[in-house]
Amino acid sequence: MTKKSATVALAVIVVLNLSPATLLAQAAPPAKVHNKPTAPVARMQAAHVKPCWEVAGISKSAIAERRRIEQETRSQVQSVCNDSSLNEQQKREKIREIRQQSHQQIEGLVSPQQQEALKACQSERAVARGGSAGHGAGGIRRGEGPCGEMTAPKPAEPERP
Repeated sequence: MTKKSATVALAVIVVLNLSPATLLAQAAPPAKVHNKPTAPVARMQAAHVKPCWEVAGISKSAIAERRRIEQETRSQVQSVCNDSSLNEQQKREKIREIRQQSHQQIEGLVSPQQQEALKACQSERAVARGGSAGHGAGGIRRGEGPCGEMTAPKPAEPERP
């Protein structure tokens, strides 16, 4: 290789290394890779999908009122659970009454048609996510009572010969 061709080759390498595309690629921060959005809001914004309550035609104020009722119900249930003057059966009965009253209040906020549309939307989205369409039992884990106590297991059936 001649001195002139070596100089030209070196100049080409320097020019390529200093090109705007190369400099931008080197200066750009590494892209963050997320497998899942961390918040439900981020998922909704990323997908540009209306929330199910909006699809069902339920007002924002009705949703806010429903959340208020649910929070108040949780607070009342906790108060019953903390009431040491009640036995377990009395606690269960009071909690059942509180939840029934709450359910009636919530039913008054949303029409049956809106409720069906909401359930259909939620089921459809759950299936699309690969999950089940049902929701949990209001935070109660299987085998626990409303105050967190363990419920008695079902007696085992005797084996038949």
